[in-house]
Amino acid sequence: MELVKYENDKLVVEESFAKEYAEFQKQVAKMEMKLKEVKEAIKQVMEQNNLIEPYEDDFIKISYKKPTTRTTVDSKRLKEELPDVYNEYSKISNVSSSISIEAKI
Repeated sequence: MELVKYENDKLVVEESFAKEYAEFQKQVAKMEMKLKEVKEAIKQVMEQNNLIEPYEDDFIKISYKKPTTRTTVDSKRLKEELPDVYNEYSKISNVSSSISIEAKI
């Protein structure tokens, strides 16, 4: 059986794959939530105990990154207030085609 095909003027995806993909995405979403919780808990313990040295065992490595600042350009404001400068420093890049697959969870 083909995983993906085109028939009767439309894309057809094999149903068992679609179901398996949706279930996989549910598990990914759960794991991402758990990972976020665990990372926050680790960060809190490291900050509360002033632990800045990396932790490493046979399975994981944890590195703490201190807070910092970042400079960015407010391109919306620049375009509004200095459109000539915005246009002079703007560049157009080619972006490859891609697809998005989203599970309905």
